Amino acid sequence: MLGFGNSPQEALVAFLLAMTLVGILASSLVRRRSLARLTDLLMPAALLAAYWLTYNKVPPFPPVGAINKVFYLIAIGTAIGFAVEMAAPRAVRHLALLQPVAAALYIGAPRLGTASWEVALAAIVGMAVTGMVFLRGAGGAEDDVKRGGVVAVLALGFAPIALLGASSSSFQLCLMFAGGCFGILIIHATKPAFRFGGASAVGALGGLIAIADTVVLITRKADLIALAVLAMCLVLPIFSERVCRTLGLSRPFARLFVHVVLAALPAAAAFAVAYLDYGSSFPV
Repeated sequence: MLGFGNSPQEALVAFLLAMTLVGILASSLVRRRSLARLTDLLMPAALLAAYWLTYNKVPPFPPVGAINKVFYLIAIGTAIGFAVEMAAPRAVRHLALLQPVAAALYIGAPRLGTASWEVALAAIVGMAVTGMVFLRGAGGAEDDVKRGGVVAVLALGFAPIALLGASSSSFQLCLMFAGGCFGILIIHATKPAFRFGGASAVGALGGLIAIADTVVLITRKADLIALAVLAMCLVLPIFSERVCRTLGLSRPFARLFVHVVLAALPAAAAFAVAYLDYGSSFPV
């Protein structure tokens, strides 16, 4: 016996590997043209799987408590988003912009009486995040992979902020979600056939925003400076096409690589800011 998985850290690594491998397998199975629409369900499915692995439960309904509410925001958002994608694809962006408002009000309900401005600010910031994800691109498969990559980087960048903000469960949840997303998207790096539609926008991106709301509004220990730096993950990728033209890069893999790297740089900087602000090792 190797003893792998005997510690919490080893168990987390094992779950990360499992999420990544399952993401690769699932994405490979549905990338065929006849099933390509189903790729829209992969990222929210990864987030739900990460939730179950983190908390080892499906919360009772109606949920009590912010983190229990997150599960149903993801699940119901996925179902509604996918239905809207099938029925009226042009309405997806509008629905995605409304989701952060609903999430902030639902998660931040206990704060409405004492700090309603914080809930309103969380809703506005969530709408801005969603708008920036959809800002560029015509919605082709390559643009959808780029959007998915930015969401994965946001999850990866928020994970250490959540941990240093005394939310180790959100750290694990975001980290495993990011691992699953990278597994899903790596299959589409050279020949994209991925759909970032209603389910991904409302269930996955919206779910990630809801997770951030629990740390910012309920735990209230998130490093706001680090969050501001993390927001640059949404800004720098706007310049990826210009960088690719300057470097003479035209292949899909190269363009996707540059796009994700530009998103990852602020994520790394956000972690550094949070770590330096605390001036100590990770809490356990």
